[in-house]
Amino acid sequence: MLDANTPPNQNPSTNALLLFDRAMKMRAIRADIVCAAQELNRLPDTDLSELGINRSDVEAVIAQYI
Repeated sequence: MLDANTPPNQNPSTNALLLFDRAMKMRAIRADIVCAAQELNRLPDTDLSELGINRSDVEAVIAQYI
């Protein structure tokens, strides 16, 4: 039977640590993206249009990251 846990005397690989670090950063960034998109979503359509942003794009980003 395969054991998913690494033995206590074995250090995790560098790749595993880098992937975990990257995942944690992406998770933190995702919250910032959602907050920014929600803030933009509060703007009127005319303001979004002046910024060159479609409301449907903002809503799609919110849906993607929530």
